[in-house]
Amino acid sequence: TILNYHPTTPITKLPVENHDRREFLSYSYISGFPIDSNEQKIPWPSQLLKESLEKHTRFIKVIITPSPPASGVHVNVYQTDGSPPSTWCRVSNWTLTIIPCYTEGIALYNHFDVYVDNTLKQDYRYSISRTGIWWIGVLPFFWINLFTADYKEAFLNNIYQFITEATRDEVL
Repeated sequence: TILNYHPTTPITKLPVENHDRREFLSYSYISGFPIDSNEQKIPWPSQLLKESLEKHTRFIKVIITPSPPASGVHVNVYQTDGSPPSTWCRVSNWTLTIIPCYTEGIALYNHFDVYVDNTLKQDYRYSISRTGIWWIGVLPFFWINLFTADYKEAFLNNIYQFITEATRDEVL
């Protein structure tokens, strides 16, 4: 399989770090990834979101909470599925990729809902596209994946786009 992920909106320049930090920001990330109960750390998408919000917003501390607090700013992040793979690609998977499949489309949507004083202020939605080929014949070329964007890079670009737009809209 050779895959390339990319956000559908190009990233703009991130806001400059703000040193006028005053408030706390809470967020919740509803993950599509299984969480191991033995692990003491948060999943990588949630950690990536936390680090980006701490570095590029005006908040002195970013904390994880399951629901919006009564007062203050809260960001709720979740994902929904994009277009399902074609029937041809499902057949390719069933045949262990002996039958080739090419796919192109929206893999998933990232939703960022901003609550201020427990009231929804603004919502943002960004998509991540996936382009790929499944075929046993591309196995010798698997190394090409080292030069394509992975899901983590596309998710980070969605976070940066959210921070840019939410800062511009003055909700963050």
